[in-house]
Amino acid sequence: MVTVTREFAERIAAMADLLLSDDDADAPLSQLADFALELVPGSAAAGVVVAGEHAWTYATSDSSISGLHRSQLESGTGPVAEALRFGEARRVDDTRQEDRWPEVCSAMTAEGLLSCLILPLRTDREPGGAIALYGTEPGSFTGAGHDVALLFAAQGGVAMRNASLYRNCRRMVDNLHLALESRAVIEQAKGILVAEYGYPPDVAFKRLSVLSQNTNRKVKDIAADLVAGRIQRRQFSAE
Repeated sequence: MVTVTREFAERIAAMADLLLSDDDADAPLSQLADFALELVPGSAAAGVVVAGEHAWTYATSDSSISGLHRSQLESGTGPVAEALRFGEARRVDDTRQEDRWPEVCSAMTAEGLLSCLILPLRTDREPGGAIALYGTEPGSFTGAGHDVALLFAAQGGVAMRNASLYRNCRRMVDNLHLALESRAVIEQAKGILVAEYGYPPDVAFKRLSVLSQNTNRKVKDIAADLVAGRIQRRQFSAE
């Protein structure tokens, strides 16, 4: 029986902010796996698989889990592979008696993992990945444990969706900063050529572009060298 306390609810809610980091791509996912061990009754090991063109296990609480997942993702068979392919949960209550994936279940049994629950982590309508929970006893994820795991997976999907939005916004902002910096240095370089040779601004930019084409370098890099005095100004003369 799981008692839902205020602290428990707050821990579940806190997952929404887990993945909002660019410092280490694996660290927040490892935190997600750690949260699973802490919050889902019966969990002895956990792994997070991120969906994509080539799905892979990004974080696990146990090194043996990576091997279990790798074999499934490479063969396309097993509860993890199916959860990602169909966006549906997969559960094994006793790996010693399960006949759907005999090789996978045999490997889990050899690791002392007798039950598992694989739940999609949904981002909008598509699974953004899956959380794989493993127990050392048969039937580890039935009853209240199963219900908590469903709640955990739902909130984990929110965390992944927030992470995707956050990183996309960060990328847009970074690209905008680069664009503004490039424009600023180009304008400075144009100003130098206008003052040096009396070119109109459009002609000054054309002179930068010509040297860019002739040297196979970006205009912003040519402009930066001109502003920093690393390039001779006579190269921009029309003579």
